[in-house]
Amino acid sequence: MLVWISAAIQAWRGSRRRGEKRVVILVSILKLICVGLNTVVCASIVVAVALFDERAAYRLCRLWVRINLLVCGVRVRTRRLAPLEAKAPYVFMSNHRSQFDVLAVIAALPEYQLRWVAKVELTRIPVFGWALRRSGHIIIDRSDTTQAVRSLRAAELRMREGISVMIFPEGTRATPGDTLLPFKKGGFMVALDTGVPIVPMAVRQSDKVLPRGAWRVASGDIEVVVGRPIPVAGVEREELIRRVRAFLLEQLATPGEVETGRRGAVEAT
Repeated sequence: MLVWISAAIQAWRGSRRRGEKRVVILVSILKLICVGLNTVVCASIVVAVALFDERAAYRLCRLWVRINLLVCGVRVRTRRLAPLEAKAPYVFMSNHRSQFDVLAVIAALPEYQLRWVAKVELTRIPVFGWALRRSGHIIIDRSDTTQAVRSLRAAELRMREGISVMIFPEGTRATPGDTLLPFKKGGFMVALDTGVPIVPMAVRQSDKVLPRGAWRVASGDIEVVVGRPIPVAGVEREELIRRVRAFLLEQLATPGEVETGRRGAVEAT
């Protein structure tokens, strides 16, 4: 009799686990559908609005971010190590582990009109790619050196207009197990050519929300640590690379990265 009861309990537990797994999969699918619909709607509006007002188009991008974070149950917590000048241009540089890094950075810097240095492959995504081009972001084709140089010159022009530029110096998302990939040098040259300070940013726990290659979005917290501006005047390129890399390695190696669990949108400290 005890054997039968034990077997029945084990079968019930197995059935319960399978049911919970189905619920997780269903919730993830619903999140992806909502994010997809939000992206199509917001990107379509951005394409139209950008024809008349590029800054208004970027404000719509921030709305797109907030909706996606809310739908996915993700909160971005921001910690700034030093004050930044709201109207001054910067070259922001962040590590890149997840597609949610873009959302986290935009949420962490609400007072800035950011223009991203984005790889040309993203412009091939229907609707989203059109919005990316229309809203003034800098598209770079890494397979075409001449075009890449032109894109970096375009980034310099945007900063002279008071627009901040956002760059992932790794150039692509790191795979699980990689802390930081080698840095591309173009962003550092842009900072040196314009004299605009670099602000390093560490995005933590985004790979717990959505790892590279995964499709299930987990609810939780992402922490963005915004570092002190690094002046570039009189500093060699390799030294700038060393400083940015050292900051990111220090922040990403900090024990006890923010625990996942609490839901919401954006919280700044």
